[in-house]
Amino acid sequence: MVKMATREERNQAKSFKGWFKPLKWVLVIASASAAVVAFVFAGIWVFSINTDNVFPINRLEVFEQQFTSAGEVTIAMKSIDDRGFFTMDMKTAEDKFESLPWVKSVQLRKVWPDTLQVTVEEYEPLAYWGMNGVVSTEGKVFYPEQLPEMNWVKLQGPDEMAKDLTVLLQTYQEQLLRKALFIEGMQLSERGAISLTLSDGLKVQLGKVHVEERLERLLNHIDVLKTHKSDALAYVDLRYQNGFAAKWVSNTTPLENGGGNR
Repeated sequence: MVKMATREERNQAKSFKGWFKPLKWVLVIASASAAVVAFVFAGIWVFSINTDNVFPINRLEVFEQQFTSAGEVTIAMKSIDDRGFFTMDMKTAEDKFESLPWVKSVQLRKVWPDTLQVTVEEYEPLAYWGMNGVVSTEGKVFYPEQLPEMNWVKLQGPDEMAKDLTVLLQTYQEQLLRKALFIEGMQLSERGAISLTLSDGLKVQLGKVHVEERLERLLNHIDVLKTHKSDALAYVDLRYQNGFAAKWVSNTTPLENGGGNR
């Protein structure tokens, strides 16, 4: 048997319909808002909508740099046109940072909501290059805005010869260590001749050919030359076929030891 609704039950039903209508509109509005938000964020990733003014990167965290200054990193960051958290092109950012003199490579990571972390790998310096540059252990020459004050060897030569000179420098230094001699400066002239300045101020002319043999000649005679006079040895010219010429700080007449023509 079908039971008719009582008057109380009919009143409850009317009340339910009354508050259901505004609830329905709230749900419709919430669904529409969710769709708009979803579209905006889909646009960020798919359509590359420029949100730089909405989600800008305002904070840089730089790690593992030694010679690269905070100012240089900041300027590189500011040179990127689109610095939005979602829209900034990471390859463009990498290129900007890697254009800095000391920077060999970088790793970038975004951290919500407004941070870019920059991990820097710098070139390993081997020596100063000329008056204003640095050369790395790999033979890379670069010119920082400001040279660090370090106790580095001074290398000089054409930029295109930098890689060869770094190898020769390390070879010659290893050879000279047998007599505890240390290279302070090394120069390759336009004619291809090599000269050294040692840490005690001694100038050594080696010429263009048979350089390692000439260094051996120096090592064989250096002890005698240093004790030959009380004054410090100032200059040794090894550009002779078999001998050398030497000069001390106090005298202007060099000592020649056999050798024949240069």
